[in-house]
Parts: sequence; C-alpha cells; structure tokens
Amino acid sequence: MTGPTTTEVVTDNVRKEADKWRDLSDEMSAVYANPVGNAGLELGITAFFIGPTEHIATALHSEAYNGFYAEVQNLVKSAATEWLQLGEALDRMADEFDRTDQTAAADLEAIYAEPATNGAQAPAAEGHAGGQQGD
Repeated sequence: MTGPTTTEVVTDNVRKEADKWRDLSDEMSAVYANPVGNAGLELGITAFFIGPTEHIATALHSEAYNGFYAEVQNLVKSAATEWLQLGEALDRMADEFDRTDQTAAADLEAIYAEPATNGAQAPAAEGHAGGQQGD
C-alpha cells in the first residue's frame, strides 16, 4: 500500500510511544517528589544498631544504606528527565518523518507527472502475450 496512509500509521505509533515515555517520566517525577520518597526512607544510624559492641558496623551499614538510597534517588530523578527527553525526541522524529515524506511525495509526483524532456521514448511493445518471448 502506498500513499500518506502508510506514514500516518507509522507516525501515529511513534507519537503513541512518545506519550508512553512522557507518562513514565511523570510517574518517576512523582516518585522523586514524594516526601516519603525523598526523606521518609532515609534511615538513621540507630536503625542498624544491633548491640553495644557493634558501633563501627552500625555506622558502616547506615552509611552503605544511605549511600545506596541516594544513588537510587539520583537514578529516579535522571529517569524522569531522560524519559521526558526521549518522548520529545520521538515527537521530533515523527514530525520530521511527516515533513520529509510530504516532500518526497511531492518530488515523486513532479517526476512522474512530467513527460521525458530528453527525447527518449518508451520501447515499443512487442506482440508477445504475457511478456514471454516467442520460440
């Protein structure tokens, strides 16, 4: 099938994919902005206390957990930003696809609508049926 309907389907799907990534970005932004998500899951050193002789281990476990938690928060924030950018890039791609497809269609119409100007003519049809050569 040819014509604009072919590219319409493709760009519509690209735009739907862009919407999906923007929605995911919004969800990640909500996770990052959630007060429980930002500070509510940080644990103080006492959360890792297991006995009076384990102060060093308690501090190390607390530091490891909070460092990991901070890294996860950075990843969530980055995901929100990058997924939004991905959605925007997909929209630009669909727009460019539509623009270039319209240009190509116009060029092809011009090429096939104009007669040959170099004096060339199509070969004369031979009298063979079905395009097969005779014996």
